[in-house]
Amino acid sequence: MGSMISSFFQTGGHLLSPGTSKATQGAVLALLQDMREKEMSHIEWCHIERYISNIPKGENILSIQSEDGYNLLQRAIGFNCVELVKWILNRGCDVNRGACSLPLHIAAFHGTEEIVELLLKHGARVDLEARMCFPGPHNHNCELRSCLVPGMGTADRISDRLQSAEYYAIDGDQSEILELLLAQGEDNWLPWQQKRPLLHLACERGAWNCTRFLVAERSDEINQCYDEYYPIHQAAMQDLRFLEILLQCGADVVVRTATQQMSVLHVVLLSGRKSAEATLQTIKMLLDHGCRELINEPDTLGNTPLHALIVRYALEESRYGYNQEPKPWNKWDMLHMVRYLLQNGASPSINHQGNSALACVLRHIQDWEFRYELLEMLLQNGGNPNSVGRDGSVPLMVCLVPLINKDPLHYLTHTKKVFYLNSVRLLCKYGANPNCSSRSNLTPMHVLVFTASEYIILNREVEKNKAFAFIRQLLVILLQHGLDPNVQFSQRYEHILKALMDMVTNARVPNDLHYVYDLTLVLIQYGADPNASIGSSEATICHSQSSVFLYVQSNWVLCHYIQLIVRKEELLNDEEQTFTKLIWLYYYCMNHKELFKCFKMLSTQTTLIPMGSVIAGLLRYMRSHPRTLKQISRVAICNAMNNKVAPNVNKLPLPLPLKEYLLDWKP
Repeated sequence: MGSMISSFFQTGGHLLSPGTSKATQGAVLALLQDMREKEMSHIEWCHIERYISNIPKGENILSIQSEDGYNLLQRAIGFNCVELVKWILNRGCDVNRGACSLPLHIAAFHGTEEIVELLLKHGARVDLEARMCFPGPHNHNCELRSCLVPGMGTADRISDRLQSAEYYAIDGDQSEILELLLAQGEDNWLPWQQKRPLLHLACERGAWNCTRFLVAERSDEINQCYDEYYPIHQAAMQDLRFLEILLQCGADVVVRTATQQMSVLHVVLLSGRKSAEATLQTIKMLLDHGCRELINEPDTLGNTPLHALIVRYALEESRYGYNQEPKPWNKWDMLHMVRYLLQNGASPSINHQGNSALACVLRHIQDWEFRYELLEMLLQNGGNPNSVGRDGSVPLMVCLVPLINKDPLHYLTHTKKVFYLNSVRLLCKYGANPNCSSRSNLTPMHVLVFTASEYIILNREVEKNKAFAFIRQLLVILLQHGLDPNVQFSQRYEHILKALMDMVTNARVPNDLHYVYDLTLVLIQYGADPNASIGSSEATICHSQSSVFLYVQSNWVLCHYIQLIVRKEELLNDEEQTFTKLIWLYYYCMNHKELFKCFKMLSTQTTLIPMGSVIAGLLRYMRSHPRTLKQISRVAICNAMNNKVAPNVNKLPLPLPLKEYLLDWKP
């Protein structure tokens, strides 16, 4: 407190008159305007003297500001005009007062050592904090923000920081000024003020000269944690020489951030604003100096450095939070860095509390072509496609779930669809379980059925056709790799075939039934049981527009389909009778016993199926015309193969036409 009082009387500002004469105001404003319009080299002391020679002593000339909000002392320091600074200081002004851009701060930032010494001699305090708006427009939080001049541009966001003179010396990388300020001693700091270690600041802001000075002057700060980070975390994000000098001076390379427990590798890969080449050089230096033991260590979220690298590329891919310099990483840079980490011991399947690297790729990388290449590299190096992530999902579910609500198929180009299918095929090839489920019991089969149910209500036929072609291809890939079509689909739908039949309810036009037929055929070819029992025999009350009636819920998918289709007049009035395709499909592939039990049940439901309807006539024809021996033999062969015709048909010693006959379920 004594030093503050001493400084107050030392400056002599209390002796100045609070007002100024109009003549003084005119002279100072004219000089300020002249200094704003001309460069420093064009203003000589003799020219300045003409403005100030008639200004009397005792007037507070620093209270006079130009339209941009800056006074004569601030401009004099900015112009490095030592004579003018001496003239102003000799008139007893207060150098510690101002809304922003204190004189000592400007001098420390610009590195004018002689002016800094003058200001310190005249009572400038090193510990005062203020924002730096000079020489641009004032920050929106500054008291002088209303002082706007056309052409000054916009305020720098960084200028809102309240800092002391030492910090501004580091911002300007003025090591000589910093040494001069530190020589003033530590007695200016009040007991309750927290002093930030200056080495952290120098490394954070890339002040090379100050860093070299501080590692020698304040070596005790090299391994000191401040605000989560150690100096080496900040140095690793700068040019390589910052990291080199800290390592040479004994910096501990295995330190972690306080809360997130990120290693230096995490910080470099996730937060470093470096080119890909510079980042790789930094990684190599860290691994060579002791970070190799941390290459698989996770942070508090379970993310390893490999996860951090994948997330960083996703940010680079979208340019989120990054300027145009340095240039964005390309996928070849990313593949090179991933390969380097894998070669040096990074594990692609670390799954502590977080997700595996495979799931991280599927969540964050937008480029499907690159996503496929990255998945292939990780799987070839031991990635586990069945590791369960933080949300209970395996990588295959992470890949599929966005189809429901995030990646509409009509937004995916042909190339994206190809690489999407290839990615699913790749995961299955390396052992991904297609019968997996998420924590909410969502399975790949659910995803496909939900997606198909959404797209069957589309009016745009071209997009609908492309979407169902993609869904069918995806279903085939999963079935080829072991997807079980006979597991209980849900509590509501005992079997996947029944879930598909319920899509008939949402069908708008007869052609929509072709999509249901195609998916049903694929499932039956890969083992779905058309004879599966799917319901109970309890009677259910049904309401139509003209009557109330009872019908017994079906035990077979065929019955269920017919009970649905008879209520869809817009589908029954089709001249091509598209709705009969599914009836014929089940007629050809069901066992004799179950098929005729189904016919018998339907024949008793005359209220539901009028005798004169097309469906009633078709059912009578099927009952009176048994299947041929060839068709019955086909059913027997399929039963012998456990209904899995598509995976096993090529093993049969049969000619190609007969193999096609087994697959197509045509007459």
